[in-house]
Amino acid sequence: MESEAGSITLWLRKLKTGDPQAARELWRRLYPQLVDVAARYLRKNPDPATGPEDIAQVAFHNVCQGLIEGKSDHLENRKELWSFLFAATLNRVRRHYRDLNAQKRPAYTGESLEDLDGSILEDLQSPDSEVVMADLIEFLLNRLDVEDPTGDLRRIAVLRLDNLSAEAIAKTLRNRKTVVLQKIRLIQIIWQQYVDL
Repeated sequence: MESEAGSITLWLRKLKTGDPQAARELWRRLYPQLVDVAARYLRKNPDPATGPEDIAQVAFHNVCQGLIEGKSDHLENRKELWSFLFAATLNRVRRHYRDLNAQKRPAYTGESLEDLDGSILEDLQSPDSEVVMADLIEFLLNRLDVEDPTGDLRRIAVLRLDNLSAEAIAKTLRNRKTVVLQKIRLIQIIWQQYVDL
Protein backbone atom coordinates (compact mmCIF):
# COMPACT_ATOMS: atom_id res chain seq x y z
CA MET A 1 0.00 0.00 0.00
CA GLU A 2 1.25 3.45 -0.93
CA SER A 3 2.31 5.82 1.84
CA GLU A 4 0.38 9.03 2.48
CA ALA A 5 3.27 11.12 1.18
CA GLY A 6 3.59 8.89 -1.88
CA SER A 7 -0.10 9.11 -2.61
CA ILE A 8 -0.05 12.92 -2.33
CA THR A 9 2.83 13.00 -4.83
CA LEU A 10 0.90 10.66 -7.14
CA TRP A 11 -2.27 12.79 -6.93
CA LEU A 12 -0.16 15.89 -7.53
CA ARG A 13 1.17 14.40 -10.78
CA LYS A 14 -2.34 13.42 -11.86
CA LEU A 15 -3.71 16.87 -11.04
CA LYS A 16 -1.18 18.43 -13.40
CA THR A 17 -2.84 16.43 -16.21
CA GLY A 18 -6.24 17.82 -15.22
CA ASP A 19 -7.56 14.73 -13.38
CA PRO A 20 -10.56 15.95 -11.31
CA GLN A 21 -10.32 12.94 -8.99
CA ALA A 22 -6.79 14.07 -8.06
CA ALA A 23 -8.14 17.48 -6.99
CA ARG A 24 -10.79 15.77 -4.83
CA GLU A 25 -8.20 13.52 -3.17
CA LEU A 26 -5.81 16.39 -2.47
CA TRP A 27 -8.75 18.42 -1.14
CA ARG A 28 -9.77 15.59 1.18
CA ARG A 29 -6.26 15.20 2.56
CA LEU A 30 -4.95 18.77 2.69
CA TYR A 31 -7.96 21.07 3.02
CA PRO A 32 -8.49 20.45 6.79
CA GLN A 33 -4.86 21.41 7.45
CA LEU A 34 -5.25 24.58 5.38
CA VAL A 35 -8.35 25.52 7.37
CA ASP A 36 -6.31 25.09 10.57
CA VAL A 37 -3.58 27.36 9.21
CA ALA A 38 -6.10 30.00 8.14
CA ALA A 39 -7.95 29.78 11.48
CA ARG A 40 -4.70 30.37 13.38
CA TYR A 41 -4.01 33.59 11.49
CA LEU A 42 -7.64 34.75 11.46
CA ARG A 43 -8.07 34.47 15.25
CA LYS A 44 -8.74 38.19 15.59
CA ASN A 45 -10.60 38.58 12.31
CA PRO A 46 -13.13 41.41 12.72
CA ASP A 47 -15.11 40.36 9.63
CA PRO A 48 -17.52 37.48 10.31
CA ALA A 49 -18.36 37.28 6.59
CA THR A 50 -14.98 35.66 5.86
CA GLY A 51 -13.88 32.58 7.76
CA PRO A 52 -10.90 30.24 7.61
CA GLU A 53 -12.82 27.87 5.32
CA ASP A 54 -13.23 30.67 2.76
CA ILE A 55 -9.55 31.57 2.87
CA ALA A 56 -8.43 27.92 2.60
CA GLN A 57 -10.84 27.23 -0.25
CA VAL A 58 -9.63 30.16 -2.36
CA ALA A 59 -5.97 29.33 -1.71
CA PHE A 60 -6.50 25.66 -2.57
CA HIS A 61 -8.46 26.49 -5.71
CA ASN A 62 -5.83 28.95 -6.97
CA VAL A 63 -2.97 26.52 -6.43
CA CYS A 64 -4.86 23.69 -8.16
CA GLN A 65 -5.81 25.97 -11.04
CA GLY A 66 -2.17 26.98 -11.43
CA LEU A 67 -1.10 23.34 -11.47
CA ILE A 68 -3.68 22.44 -14.11
CA GLU A 69 -2.63 25.43 -16.25
CA GLY A 70 1.03 24.45 -15.96
CA LYS A 71 2.02 27.56 -14.00
CA SER A 72 3.35 25.57 -11.05
CA ASP A 73 5.04 22.68 -12.84
CA HIS A 74 8.00 22.91 -10.45
CA LEU A 75 5.99 21.32 -7.61
CA GLU A 76 7.04 17.68 -7.44
CA ASN A 77 6.18 16.28 -4.02
CA ARG A 78 4.08 16.64 -0.88
CA LYS A 79 6.56 18.91 0.91
CA GLU A 80 6.78 21.37 -1.99
CA LEU A 81 3.01 21.32 -2.46
CA TRP A 82 2.39 21.93 1.23
CA SER A 83 4.87 24.84 1.33
CA PHE A 84 3.13 26.36 -1.66
CA LEU A 85 -0.36 25.87 -0.18
CA PHE A 86 0.81 27.29 3.16
CA ALA A 87 2.20 30.38 1.44
CA ALA A 88 -0.97 30.79 -0.62
CA THR A 89 -3.10 30.58 2.54
CA LEU A 90 -0.99 33.13 4.42
CA ASN A 91 -1.13 35.36 1.38
CA ARG A 92 -4.92 35.15 1.32
CA VAL A 93 -5.07 36.06 5.02
CA ARG A 94 -2.79 39.02 4.39
CA ARG A 95 -4.90 40.10 1.44
CA HIS A 96 -8.06 39.78 3.54
CA TYR A 97 -6.67 42.11 6.23
CA ARG A 98 -5.38 44.50 3.57
CA ASP A 99 -8.83 44.60 1.94
CA LEU A 100 -10.46 45.26 5.31
CA ASN A 101 -8.04 48.09 5.94
CA ALA A 102 -8.73 49.56 2.48
CA GLN A 103 -12.47 49.49 3.08
CA LYS A 104 -12.11 51.24 6.46
CA ARG A 105 -15.31 49.71 7.76
CA PRO A 106 -16.68 51.93 10.55
CA ALA A 107 -18.77 49.09 12.00
CA TYR A 108 -15.65 47.55 13.54
CA THR A 109 -14.42 49.74 16.35
CA GLY A 110 -12.41 47.12 18.22
CA GLU A 111 -8.78 46.29 17.68
CA SER A 112 -6.95 48.14 14.92
CA LEU A 113 -5.93 46.26 11.79
CA GLU A 114 -2.30 47.12 12.52
CA ASP A 115 -2.61 45.07 15.73
CA LEU A 116 -4.09 42.21 13.75
CA ASP A 117 -1.12 42.21 11.40
CA GLY A 118 1.14 42.22 14.47
CA SER A 119 -0.59 39.11 15.80
CA ILE A 120 0.14 37.37 12.51
CA LEU A 121 3.82 38.18 12.91
CA GLU A 122 3.79 36.87 16.49
CA ASP A 123 2.17 33.62 15.32
CA LEU A 124 4.86 33.27 12.67
CA GLN A 125 7.36 32.99 15.52
CA SER A 126 5.85 29.75 16.84
CA PRO A 127 8.07 26.63 16.44
CA ASP A 128 5.75 25.03 13.85
CA SER A 129 5.65 28.17 11.76
CA GLU A 130 9.42 28.55 11.95
CA VAL A 131 9.88 25.10 10.41
CA VAL A 132 7.32 25.74 7.68
CA MET A 133 8.76 29.17 6.92
CA ALA A 134 12.29 27.74 6.77
CA ASP A 135 11.04 25.14 4.30
CA LEU A 136 9.26 27.84 2.30
CA ILE A 137 12.37 30.03 2.17
CA GLU A 138 14.49 27.08 1.06
CA PHE A 139 11.89 26.25 -1.58
CA LEU A 140 11.99 29.84 -2.88
CA LEU A 141 15.80 29.88 -2.87
CA ASN A 142 15.80 26.60 -4.83
CA ARG A 143 13.54 28.27 -7.42
CA LEU A 144 16.21 30.95 -7.83
CA ASP A 145 18.82 28.22 -8.40
CA VAL A 146 16.67 26.82 -11.21
CA GLU A 147 16.54 30.24 -12.87
CA ASP A 148 20.19 31.08 -12.17
CA PRO A 149 22.59 28.12 -11.77
CA THR A 150 25.47 30.54 -10.99
CA GLY A 151 24.00 31.14 -7.53
CA ASP A 152 24.12 34.95 -7.83
CA LEU A 153 20.39 35.37 -7.28
CA ARG A 154 20.48 33.09 -4.23
CA ARG A 155 23.37 35.05 -2.69
CA ILE A 156 21.60 38.36 -3.24
CA ALA A 157 18.31 36.99 -1.89
CA VAL A 158 19.96 35.66 1.27
CA LEU A 159 21.70 38.99 1.90
CA ARG A 160 18.43 40.85 1.24
CA LEU A 161 16.58 38.52 3.65
CA ASP A 162 19.22 39.53 6.20
CA ASN A 163 18.00 43.13 5.69
CA LEU A 164 21.06 44.39 3.84
CA SER A 165 20.46 47.34 1.55
CA ALA A 166 21.19 47.13 -2.16
CA GLU A 167 24.23 49.32 -1.56
CA ALA A 168 25.57 47.01 1.18
CA ILE A 169 24.96 43.96 -1.01
CA ALA A 170 26.81 45.62 -3.89
CA LYS A 171 29.80 46.28 -1.62
CA THR A 172 29.73 42.73 -0.24
CA LEU A 173 29.58 41.16 -3.70
CA ARG A 174 31.84 43.81 -5.27
CA ASN A 175 29.27 44.68 -7.86
CA ARG A 176 27.49 47.82 -9.05
CA LYS A 177 24.41 48.89 -7.12
CA THR A 178 22.35 49.14 -10.33
CA VAL A 179 23.15 45.50 -11.15
CA VAL A 180 22.14 44.43 -7.64
CA LEU A 181 18.90 46.41 -7.89
CA GLN A 182 18.09 44.73 -11.22
CA LYS A 183 18.70 41.30 -9.70
CA ILE A 184 16.58 42.12 -6.65
CA ARG A 185 13.75 43.05 -9.02
CA LEU A 186 14.24 39.76 -10.91
CA ILE A 187 14.07 37.86 -7.61
CA GLN A 188 10.82 39.65 -6.79
CA ILE A 189 9.36 38.71 -10.18
CA ILE A 190 10.38 35.05 -9.79
CA TRP A 191 9.06 34.80 -6.24
CA GLN A 192 5.85 36.66 -7.01
CA GLN A 193 4.48 33.70 -8.95
CA TYR A 194 4.92 31.48 -5.89
CA VAL A 195 3.71 33.67 -3.05
CA ASP A 196 1.14 36.07 -4.46
CA LEU A 197 -1.69 33.72 -5.38
